[in-house]
Formats: sequence, structure tokens, C-alpha cells
Amino acid sequence: MDKETQIKIISLAKCLRGFGLLDLNQLLSISSKAAWKNGEDIFLEGDSGRDMYIICAGKVSIWRNNAGKRLDMASLSAGESFGEMGLVDIGKRSAGAQAREDTLALRISYERLYQAPDAAFILYRNIAKALAERLMIANDTIIFQSQQEAEVPPSETVEKNNSPDIEQDE
Repeated sequence: MDKETQIKIISLAKCLRGFGLLDLNQLLSISSKAAWKNGEDIFLEGDSGRDMYIICAGKVSIWRNNAGKRLDMASLSAGESFGEMGLVDIGKRSAGAQAREDTLALRISYERLYQAPDAAFILYRNIAKALAERLMIANDTIIFQSQQEAEVPPSETVEKNNSPDIEQDE
């Protein structure tokens, strides 16, 4: 895929809203291509990883482990991104990703992002907006479940306190 086609595809990505042509070129210059065959795991839940991906062609399923089985949470296609948490948090992957057909993506590496500071600023702002949207959806889901008298996830899975200075109730 040539650079012009890549720019057209990635410019549609929600995580790249507000990017100008200079920003997109800067991001492409520090990024690399990634490709997977249908059915291939991209990463597993619990893996460490500092890369995010923007799908250029193909489909990716995002899943979590539920009682030993994979539970599909999202199906993504060209122009969509995944793995953003790898740029934000050093922790382990909160979900797994698997190619659902032959897939080509743009890999954005945390280690190289500092080389494109203007693009990084816009990207992090967009990631923050996306994470805020996901948090609002998660909060609404918890409220809905509690109103329906459904089982609400334990608080330690909903709100993790990583600060050693604050005591938690047992």
C-alpha cells in the first residue's frame, strides 16, 4: 500500500481527528506496518505491549476471557484503532485482539512517539476523549445492571486503586 493510500485510510480514523497532512506524515514516518493472517492472535489479554494499531484493511476482534472462554467485545474494521491503552498505561493488555480476516494495520509505537511531538499531542488528546466515552458507557452499563437487579461486577474490577498511599476497605 502506497503512502498516499495509507494517509487517506488513516485520516478517517477517529483517533486521528484534527490531524493535518503534516501531522499525518509525521505519524507515518515513525510508524510501521503490521500484518496478520485470518485467525492469528495479535496480542493476548494479559500480555505486555506499548503499541497501538490503526486498521488499514481487514477486521479485528477484541475479546476478553470469561470463565475460560473468549467473549467477543468488539469487531473493528478499516479506519478503526485498538491497543490505545498501550500508549497510556505500562500495565498488561486488558483485552486480546485477533485478526478475523487477513489484516494490515499501522503500528504506532510508544517508544517512537516522542519523535513526533505535535502528532503525539493530538493523538493523546483523542485517546483521552475515547477513553472518557468508554468510561461513560461502562458507568451506564453498571447503573443499568443494578437497576435491573442483575449481578454488578465486583468493585475491584470496576475501580482499581493503584495508589499505595490510600487504604482500601476490605
